Amino acid sequence: MRIVRIGRVAITIIAIFTVMTVYSQNVKKDDIVGQWRNVVKNPSHKNTVSKRYMRHTFFADGTLVVENKEKSQKQKHWELKDGIIIVNSSYKTSKFIEHYKLINHNELMKIRFKSIIKGEPLADYNPKERYIRQDSETEKKMKKWDIFQSASKAMDFIDPSSLNVGSKYTLSKKTPIMPHFTLSDLSDVIYANKGQTITILERKKVNYTLWYKVEFGEKKGWLNSIALLGQQLK
Repeated sequence: MRIVRIGRVAITIIAIFTVMTVYSQNVKKDDIVGQWRNVVKNPSHKNTVSKRYMRHTFFADGTLVVENKEKSQKQKHWELKDGIIIVNSSYKTSKFIEHYKLINHNELMKIRFKSIIKGEPLADYNPKERYIRQDSETEKKMKKWDIFQSASKAMDFIDPSSLNVGSKYTLSKKTPIMPHFTLSDLSDVIYANKGQTITILERKKVNYTLWYKVEFGEKKGWLNSIALLGQQLK
């Protein structure tokens, strides 16, 4: 029974590969022209494409525009040869070659990346990055994520190691406050609640760890900067 199942799986894989091969051989340049959105690899964003980040726009004249930054684009050149989309670009003494393959009308995959530095090959691997045709039925069933906007918000975070004495900050999580940075009894720990405001009274570095003496409400204590990691301080 197991042999039969393995045989069926093998037949299925061969059939899929055959369909893909036949499809790629019949690909025309017009099938590539258009905008393609990058499928997000982050596991916390399943079935999601990025709105602009790494969006590929293929033009009929052989130009490829990649939006790799929020306010800039990179132009490359592409051509179709034996069902493979070959993309060439360069930067100073470096040359880059990418291969793409059309899986079906609405899905594109980058199957190779090669870099040549000063005439010598540096990297050559198979990234298997997926792209979905913009405004296609496939894309309409997927979520959209504006990575540039998320990155801008991330850049606005307050560094827990740079809080200023005399400044006030609002906590985003319940946070432990110690009566002293050399605490010996955990029962003496008190907590500042989410949304509570703390005032920085003093900074002190102990064994390579930064501590803050804080005031919140009518209470005072010492706060380990590590407890602030991952918080969105305001």
